[in-house]
Amino acid sequence: MARRTKEEALETRNCLLDTALKLFCDKGIVSTTLTDIANEAGLTRGAVYWHFKNKADIFEAIWARLRQPLETLADSSESPDEPYPLDRLRELLVAIMRTVAGQSEHQQIFRMMVNRSELEGDLKEIGENLQAAHKRFRVRFERILSNAVRREQLPRNYPLELGAFVLHSTLDGVVLNWLEEGRQRDLCNEAPQIVDAMLVSLRQGYSQAD
Repeated sequence: MARRTKEEALETRNCLLDTALKLFCDKGIVSTTLTDIANEAGLTRGAVYWHFKNKADIFEAIWARLRQPLETLADSSESPDEPYPLDRLRELLVAIMRTVAGQSEHQQIFRMMVNRSELEGDLKEIGENLQAAHKRFRVRFERILSNAVRREQLPRNYPLELGAFVLHSTLDGVVLNWLEEGRQRDLCNEAPQIVDAMLVSLRQGYSQAD
């Protein structure tokens, strides 16, 4: 009986997360209330509060679930044991672009990262968490580039922090422009070409400056 109760609780939690994600994408996180989530899921507000403290708590659970596949790929990319870190970096960047291109929920989260000023009041925590996640990913890029230097895929005196900054900024710019232009380009299919251009520019730009 206890096992069944645990399973039911997990089902309810997942139902709330799925419902909240749909509403966040359809209405935006600012316009979505806990009552909206409860009503759409066919549950009570009490059920929502049993599993989550507030809307920020719900969002964090959704964000953790969504980013897990990319986090796993990033982990392998920055592993000191990875013999070809730039190859894994290429895979990671392509995966990020294709994930954003193919999933509206990731597009919504990216817009929230860019427009964090809209997240005020009880949503301020979400903005702060997104900002922290954004910074952590840049640190991941820096570690990957460091591995590339160690594996002699980049020069020994490569400017890691600057390279990570350029890489991260370029990725953000590509995705933001794609969204702002109404998703007219086939980002999913063009992602490998875009990433190859980014990596060539990263290497050549440093060589010319040096």
